Amino acid sequence: MIRQKVIASLVILSLTISISFGQIGGLRAFEFLETPNHARVAGLGTVNVSSNAGDLNMIWQNPALLNSEMNGQLSFSLNPYFADIYNSQITYAQEFENLGIFSFGVSYFHYGQFEGFDNTGSRTEDFSASDYAIQVSHSREDGIFRYGASLKFVANQISGFNQSAVLTDLGGAFVHPEEELSLGLVIKNLGFFTSKFVDEGRNLPFDVQLGGTYKPEFMPFRFSLTLNRLYQYDLSYFDESLLSDDDNVVFTDVNNNPPSTFDKIFQHVTIGTEVVLGKNVNLRAGYNHLIRQSLRAEQVGGAGGFTFGVYFQTKKFNMAYSNAIYQAGGLAHFITLGSNLKEIVKKKS
Repeated sequence: MIRQKVIASLVILSLTISISFGQIGGLRAFEFLETPNHARVAGLGTVNVSSNAGDLNMIWQNPALLNSEMNGQLSFSLNPYFADIYNSQITYAQEFENLGIFSFGVSYFHYGQFEGFDNTGSRTEDFSASDYAIQVSHSREDGIFRYGASLKFVANQISGFNQSAVLTDLGGAFVHPEEELSLGLVIKNLGFFTSKFVDEGRNLPFDVQLGGTYKPEFMPFRFSLTLNRLYQYDLSYFDESLLSDDDNVVFTDVNNNPPSTFDKIFQHVTIGTEVVLGKNVNLRAGYNHLIRQSLRAEQVGGAGGFTFGVYFQTKKFNMAYSNAIYQAGGLAHFITLGSNLKEIVKKKS
């Protein structure tokens, strides 16, 4: 009964909120929360809510993927982006008697130093900008179903001005008892501002994501398919100069062509694949059509939207590296290191 109520509540909430939210193209606050912050999700196309391979970092995508086997796991990620932008993240899981499994994490984005000018063009002091999120997650198991929640405090800082919010992610997962099949559903970033920039009119980065991961029994491949932003059909970016008199948004790509039905549908889809070379090594690849369509340059195709990665594991440590191609000549790198502190302490004892 509890399991049915949880699943029904998640589905109903996702459907009702989808009606009340409007267009989001570039108009959302705290958009750093939509950026991949560790190597696994980056290598699988940057969006995934169902990959159930024991990676602690996946709780940032779906808190229902947290389980007791992650007790003692510690993970650190460093993700250099373009220019002087970088993201660092640390996550730890701890099981408490009578309370269950919890995870604690911090994700920090730094955007480098900027030259300051006043409204007359005169030089002022240089300034910096940064974002961060502090997250606590908890999950429960009910047979083949799991459900979890994350509570997050998020904040922006730029030149001494601050903005913050309290958000929550609600997640559910189905894990097949015999097959390597898992499904995930997440409602992300529900919450409220605790402080705002002056004239801040953007919405929170709400999202509804649904996905599945499957590994055929006799194949060395693990496939993932994820659907994101399910509350909004058309995610196409647009040229504001082409707005009509009645302010209806008119889409244009870099060549001012209207989107096809295929583009409108496939922009919701992210595909990820892992080549399982053994217990300790696998390769990763993914494709995100929304990234490719949103950031491609005029008359340049390139490999934008594709991601690649590799994973190694030893007795005590694991390491993953991925890169995401956002546009021609533009790569983002993701490095994640992990270990189980309890296993290390146990072996020393």
